[in-house]
Amino acid sequence: MKLPKRRNYFIEKKFQAKYILLTILLLLFYTFIFVVLIFAPYIFTLYFDYPLAEKAEASRAMLLLHSTIWPKLGLIIAVFSIASIFITHKVAGPVYRLKRSIAQVAHGDLGVVIRLRRGDDLKDLAEHINILIANMRTLVSTIKTDYDKLSETLRDLEQKIEKKTIPEASGKEMIQKIQASRKNMEELIKKFKIPE
Repeated sequence: MKLPKRRNYFIEKKFQAKYILLTILLLLFYTFIFVVLIFAPYIFTLYFDYPLAEKAEASRAMLLLHSTIWPKLGLIIAVFSIASIFITHKVAGPVYRLKRSIAQVAHGDLGVVIRLRRGDDLKDLAEHINILIANMRTLVSTIKTDYDKLSETLRDLEQKIEKKTIPEASGKEMIQKIQASRKNMEELIKKFKIPE
């Protein structure tokens, strides 16, 4: 089954905004370091006691750098900021899908199968959650089967007791069936650790 392409690239707004902001801050920090390293020699030349000719040359170089570097740095920051939306979308989309699927399971829907799009991240996590859901499905199915057997045996036992038609052998046989179902349920319950 082919999943439709996402049209909205800003799915988990808080999550994506955090990482886009982080990307912009890192780029601004990088820009600051870059500018300091590029302009520092010229600034020292201008502010300290250097010959006027060297100061004039430093001024020309700084003006040239200002006219060429700032527009390019602004463009780079804008491009990387936009790219970060697409990059974070590869994680935010699956996070959104995982949250929705887990909410469905929490509401009792064990028919959920998580499918992610090609190129999405977190596929390994989705597969682990799918295995967990499949195990829960098996568990609930087994418990339901044992519950049905237990209920049927109890109904038979109640009817026979009411009619007073139960011989000792039949009673013991029904008790064994109930104990077998009880043991199956007990084995399943033991697989899980329940905090006290």
